[in-house]
Amino acid sequence: MPVLLTNEAHDAITAGLREAQALVDAAEAAHAAIPTRLPLGQVNPGQQVLDVDTKLLTHAIRIAAFNTDATLARQLRLHTGYSRKKHEAHTLIRQALTGSGDIDPRVDGVLTIRLDPLPTRRASTAIAELCEHLTATKTRYPGTDLIMRYEIKTAP
Repeated sequence: MPVLLTNEAHDAITAGLREAQALVDAAEAAHAAIPTRLPLGQVNPGQQVLDVDTKLLTHAIRIAAFNTDATLARQLRLHTGYSRKKHEAHTLIRQALTGSGDIDPRVDGVLTIRLDPLPTRRASTAIAELCEHLTATKTRYPGTDLIMRYEIKTAP
């Protein structure tokens, strides 16, 4: 059975589609009117931009800290018997690096870095093994003749 579709019927059927398209066109025009870049003071008043030298120094410190963490975690995995070294090496190194300790230059030719024990015996033992390995490398403190020795403090 043939159906007759008039222009008025077509307009009535597609009225919602045309309204939606008009809204989309208006939204796209409003979006196009927004600038892609704005001055920082306009977006966040009072915000300061870091000086280039400060930013470069900050990045250099972050890179050095990351490299230190990664190298010590690798040394922990390779040179200790720590059972969870595959899963906890980075966490253990961060814990040791953020802990407290002493630097003792009283012995001639030696700079002793003595770390406080970590919260668990297992972690302290792993860091003590790492300290033994690092001490065996006989690394000199840069710019001096002092050989670095690492150890964990023992309970009094």
